[in-house]
Amino acid sequence: MKIQLDHIQRLNLHALLGAQRGDVATIRALWALQDKLALSAEEETAVEFKSEFAGGQERVAWNPQRSLPVRAFEFTDAEAARIRAALETWPAYGAAADRRWLEPLLRMIAPATPERAEAQAPPPQQRS
Repeated sequence: MKIQLDHIQRLNLHALLGAQRGDVATIRALWALQDKLALSAEEETAVEFKSEFAGGQERVAWNPQRSLPVRAFEFTDAEAARIRAALETWPAYGAAADRRWLEPLLRMIAPATPERAEAQAPPPQQRS
């Protein structure tokens, strides 16, 4: 699967993959995906990327006024499935905060199907 990602999608997807849990083989596969998505040193400089550790957690930031060109990535079926699973099972998205990077990514890698839309639809409201 070939998809185009901007640097914000790459950084957020990198963080999301880094928050996943699994056995050793799963973690190694996730690390390989993170390595593929990571910004190069030149890209980090261009967006003024900074990383710090606080309370045992890594916190990253970048200058939102800076941007990088969109970049194409080729993922195997197994890699795409791993990304899709991470995207679909993460329980802590913010509807407003994450929409800018998440919605286009979901359209590319986990498009809604009628079955998914029906399964995710809220139950009909009953009138009293």
